[in-house]
Amino acid sequence: MADATMDMNQLIKDLREKTGAGIMDCKKALTESKGVFDDALTALRKKGLADAAKKSTRATKEGLVAFCVVGNAGAIIELNCETDFVARTSEFQQLASQLSQKAASGELKTLEQAKPIVDAAVGKLGENMGMRRMDRFELKGPGLVAGYVHLGGKKGALIEVSSSGTEAAKSEVLAGLAKELLLQIVGFSPRYLTREEVPASEIEKEKEIYTALLRKEGKPEASIPNIVEGKINKLFYQSFCLLEQLSVRDNKTPVTHLIKEAGNKLGGPVAVTRFARYQLGE
Repeated sequence: MADATMDMNQLIKDLREKTGAGIMDCKKALTESKGVFDDALTALRKKGLADAAKKSTRATKEGLVAFCVVGNAGAIIELNCETDFVARTSEFQQLASQLSQKAASGELKTLEQAKPIVDAAVGKLGENMGMRRMDRFELKGPGLVAGYVHLGGKKGALIEVSSSGTEAAKSEVLAGLAKELLLQIVGFSPRYLTREEVPASEIEKEKEIYTALLRKEGKPEASIPNIVEGKINKLFYQSFCLLEQLSVRDNKTPVTHLIKEAGNKLGGPVAVTRFARYQLGE
């Protein structure tokens, strides 16, 4: 019974950090959802008690996000430890750098392959550690792979941009575009590249939430579908799809305009192929 109480208390704490909702609201939502965290989160959002875009500001783990680019490939990793003290040591930072280099070169292909390397450092640093995730991008044609880390390794991103030729791939224009898009990704937290990548189930879930909120506000039933579509287009897609966002530069210029502008300067098409965004503990 004590363990169940502790588990529920932790769920309430996590739900409060994620949503900013009150203790009793979180407890009620978890009870009604039989302890299923995601269902409780959805229930709070339907009641207007949680912000869809809000993220917990407290990471669940300490550690570092690191990236490395080797030739036509790059990788980003998240390496976790127990305390910020260890995360700031040169030994831990060197380990993160080593793992990202091995991932970028293709030597490290799975998280399991990283375990012996990490385990060897556990005894020296005196804490449990683990590589939580990794992504590797390798060019299939002209373009570049670039990365960026922010806040001392708390956030980071990796991007692959394609170009029309090798000269364009080596240009300062393409490098500058990649840098600006990396700042965009880290700063504005897109989850997807395009709206076509968003699972239909996620859109349906968002529509249900917006519909419930509009009914709570007393909006006429006949007007709700159109309002919901507007919110999906403006609030959801513009928040979570990179190519729907406005530039971090001025929050006015569409990201697609920046990409088109770079293509015009280079005399050929430029496109974002894919990206990965990491935030420690997410």
